Amino acid sequence: MKQLLIIQNGNTEMMRLAFDEILYIRSDGNYCVMTLSNGEELQLWMNLKAITELIDQQMRQQEIVFVRVGKQYVLNLHYICRIDTKKDQLSLWRKEIPQKIVLNSISHKALQLLEEGIKQKQNDL
Repeated sequence: MKQLLIIQNGNTEMMRLAFDEILYIRSDGNYCVMTLSNGEELQLWMNLKAITELIDQQMRQQEIVFVRVGKQYVLNLHYICRIDTKKDQLSLWRKEIPQKIVLNSISHKALQLLEEGIKQKQNDL
């Protein structure tokens, strides 16, 4: 059975989403937009810090799957296919999604830290 993220979105909506369906979450001021692997975008009535804490709380002892990158994004590590620090771009893709998603608005420093973290994790295996 898939691990589900349960989100109370405002006072009137509860959502249950499989963690592996979440590509990334982008901050947009006091709320966030979550992009799913089927291309759907969901508006969340909470800030990035709150959604990050909720994910951490609900994943508990599980493998780290989501990582905060810069001030604007939380990414699902399983979808990262390319980090280009020269162009300051990050690409997300897996065979379940029809085309690559390229994120351009991530800082150079945040991309470098992400790249180093992924390499370190690979070395630890």
